[in-house]
Amino acid sequence: MTTTLITGMPRSGTTFVCACLNALQDCVALAEPMQPPRHGDANRAVEEIASFAVATRTLILAKGVAPTKTLNGILSDNFFEDAKDNRALRRSLAKTMDIKIEKPLTPDFRLFIKHPGIFTALAGLLGERFPLYAIVRHPLGALASWQSVDIHARHGRMPIAEAFAPDLSARLDRIDNPLTRQIALVQWMFQVYRGLPRERVLHYESIVADPGTALRPLSGSPEPITQTAHTFHLQTRYPNVDFRTTAEALLAIEADVEPFYSDFAASLRPYLRPNS
Repeated sequence: MTTTLITGMPRSGTTFVCACLNALQDCVALAEPMQPPRHGDANRAVEEIASFAVATRTLILAKGVAPTKTLNGILSDNFFEDAKDNRALRRSLAKTMDIKIEKPLTPDFRLFIKHPGIFTALAGLLGERFPLYAIVRHPLGALASWQSVDIHARHGRMPIAEAFAPDLSARLDRIDNPLTRQIALVQWMFQVYRGLPRERVLHYESIVADPGTALRPLSGSPEPITQTAHTFHLQTRYPNVDFRTTAEALLAIEADVEPFYSDFAASLRPYLRPNS
């Protein structure tokens, strides 16, 4: 019986990954199904997560239901409302509820549980108990997306993670500028993910380009994945983002991002030009 945990940067495609996995046989992927603890005791939290995984697997096999975030009971690949205009923040429309698992499952079905904040904060301990995968995204694209949605990361905060990472919380408290806080948060996440085996860090860009191939190390399934994600030009998608200022700020964390995105500084260069 395999339970695999998925974490990742906010807006890095973790919900899309769950949708892809749910399309595979003998797989169930749950998006943020549990109320994450905030008590700050890392070892206790890991035990609570492990107990939740066991109880959820039992519930699925016994009653054919499982808790997960959904859009009106539908397993979606994106929980945020469509953009009404370029200035309005998009709100999450998802709610956690029990859903019916309709497909047949064997007793050894693969269960996937994703929680970006707490699984990142506890990555070291969780990685000793579970297969743990992280999804990363080029920071410029991630930060641009953060500006368009109503999430804590838009303010450079991740409260659930901070409950178990007091040093991060204290550091963010000392930073007044929202963009600088966002950069510090991105840096912390990349530093955490460097502690994972390299094969367990997957890239948003590869997943969008070819979900079946990119997710095979995670799914362990040769089945094709037919889900597709929208692709777009960053500056067209997020016209209100100051890409030049953001790219300049990201240069400060080049050393932390470079192991995941080679030639990171070069990738920012087109955005550093005047009027970019």
